[in-house]
Amino acid sequence: MAGGRHGTVTDLGLRWGDGVIALAATGLVAMAFILAWSPGEDDNARTLVITQAGEPTRHEALDGPRLLELQGPAGTTRVELEAGRARCAESPGTRNICEGAGWLSAHGDMAISLPNRLTLRVEGAEPAWDSIHY
Repeated sequence: MAGGRHGTVTDLGLRWGDGVIALAATGLVAMAFILAWSPGEDDNARTLVITQAGEPTRHEALDGPRLLELQGPAGTTRVELEAGRARCAESPGTRNICEGAGWLSAHGDMAISLPNRLTLRVEGAEPAWDSIHY
């Protein structure tokens, strides 16, 4: 190793093409990870399914802001809808279980109003990832 060429890439038996291949492979792995674990537009919530005892199932599109008032045995449940999400804004009952669910936006998210025998469930294009899918 004359001439001060200690520790260069060629000393390791690698060439510039090996570096290009390593960078390309790293980029492909990063891109695969991003595509596999980030939600796409098709995964966004599209429909709120409202089920209430004694009533037919109701489907509401999550395409824009509006307020629904649903009558039940204990009073009125107010459901707020926005683009891609919904929430139980107000419901009768002392424990605020329905309101505590917060914004529902992923496929399978659910809120329940026990006094009004009402469930709110979001349906999307595809199921969200969970331990069963893994």
